[in-house]
Amino acid sequence: MAEGALSSPGRGRARRKVTLRDVAERAGVHVSTASRALDSSSASRIGSATAERVRSAAAELGYSRDLLASSLKRGITKSVGVVIANLDNPYNARTIRGIARVLEADEFVPLVAETGESRPRFERLLDHLVQRRVDALITSAVRLDGAEILARALGDEVPIVLAGRGLPDTDLNTVRHDDVAGGALAARHLAELGHERVAQLAGPADIDAFIRRAEGFSDAAAAAGIEEVAAPAPGSVTPTFVEGRRLMGALLESGNRPTGVFAPSDVMAVGALDAIATRDLRCPEDVSVVGYNDIPVSRFLSPPLTTIEMPAEELGAEAARMALGLIEDPTPRGQAVVLPARLIVRRSTGAPA
Repeated sequence: MAEGALSSPGRGRARRKVTLRDVAERAGVHVSTASRALDSSSASRIGSATAERVRSAAAELGYSRDLLASSLKRGITKSVGVVIANLDNPYNARTIRGIARVLEADEFVPLVAETGESRPRFERLLDHLVQRRVDALITSAVRLDGAEILARALGDEVPIVLAGRGLPDTDLNTVRHDDVAGGALAARHLAELGHERVAQLAGPADIDAFIRRAEGFSDAAAAAGIEEVAAPAPGSVTPTFVEGRRLMGALLESGNRPTGVFAPSDVMAVGALDAIATRDLRCPEDVSVVGYNDIPVSRFLSPPLTTIEMPAEELGAEAARMALGLIEDPTPRGQAVVLPARLIVRRSTGAPA
């Protein structure tokens, strides 16, 4: 039986599935022509009037294409694996929205999975997605050992796009933010406000994006001639609210308190604001705070958070476009889309008292 889906009504007997052959007969075309007309990737090869006649016939009969069957005929599954680190982070939800919008417009489906920042879980998820024969992988969960993991799990069989987190010294295709410029914007903003003693909360030491933000902040602070106070050694760090509160608390209790602080993610900045408030200090009068990402809640905090905008939906959309391009032609290597950084000034920063 030709590929098909919905049934045609029959009174007093079993309902029969409407087939592609039924559509072709109603439209007066060959079955292969009807198949091309209903496939967005090949409809342009036939006349627009014929394509419209086939689509009208399909609508009248209540026909629905079997996308899995038609995709397998072309050697693709119309699915893209999307592996992120943490669904609790609002930034990741917006990235997924951007990915899904672009993929779904091209009739692809994102298969979303979360690592929880666990390497074993990351490896298991990659194996699972390969078994599901995804056409490409988009991931924002890599750490600096990610190249080895990806090579072992996927090899050259599945096109890979890194989104947000990069892997230096590899030729993997990447869509990322200009994190160096973002960190520098935070330092220059504090310097322009008159801060002479600043600090930054440590991000994960094995995630490229956080390394670049820290370098950008330190270099810009040094260039502006302001002192960067050494924060207490944090040990292992995950970019969470709890870590932001812990690291900010340790900094405030170190006896070497700065007047301006950079948190390398908004989630950590929220924790930092909580640590400041619980010690009866004021933000920004006693300590100014700059975050990174511009998650939606940032503008509703008390005080609203000054931050570096990292357009999550745009980043996700660019990653999806790159993945779709690699499905068509997997040969390009080393592509890099770098989104610009922008400072969003709100009330969590001000001149030192």
